[in-house]
Amino acid sequence: MNAPRIPENLCGILRELKKEKVVLLLETGDRIEVKILNVVDDIVIASTDRRFVFINCDCICAIIADCVDLISTRFELAYE
Repeated sequence: MNAPRIPENLCGILRELKKEKVVLLLETGDRIEVKILNVVDDIVIASTDRRFVFINCDCICAIIADCVDLISTRFELAYE
């Protein structure tokens, strides 16, 4: 069985999740729901309710994505 195809860092994961809505957990403890627009170098460009946000990947502790089917397909993960 092949190992899952998971990027090495959170920026890599976010690159795979372009155009998807996710929740980002920041180092400050804040959680923000965003739509990922792009990732350029270490900067995530996302949108919230009529606002653009630019976040350095080093400030992100976790990514929460709701759709199990989406995640399993994008990263070749099996779930039960």
